[in-house]
Amino acid sequence: MWLMVMFDLPVVSIEEKRQYTRFRKYLLREGFLQLQFSVYAKFCASRENAQKYLNHLKEAVPPGGKVRLLMITDKQFGDMVSLYGKRIEEVEKKPEQLLLF
Repeated sequence: MWLMVMFDLPVVSIEEKRQYTRFRKYLLREGFLQLQFSVYAKFCASRENAQKYLNHLKEAVPPGGKVRLLMITDKQFGDMVSLYGKRIEEVEKKPEQLLLF
């Protein structure tokens, strides 16, 4: 399961820019990958795990921010096509599972 976060935050005032920076850094700290400007994704092992992050994101959204969250399966994410100019690039792979002994 992949959790995608797409957002549009106002950045007119200095305080709004700070809120944008805090939100973006929050996403990176939580392990989200930047796919595009204001589009981030994180692989989650299950729907319950994705729901946990969704609940945390609700608390982190700055006032005045517009955030959309989308949960998609690993298969759907893998079927995504990424175009960079005229080149076609491979989609990001899900992270390898960590083994603890």
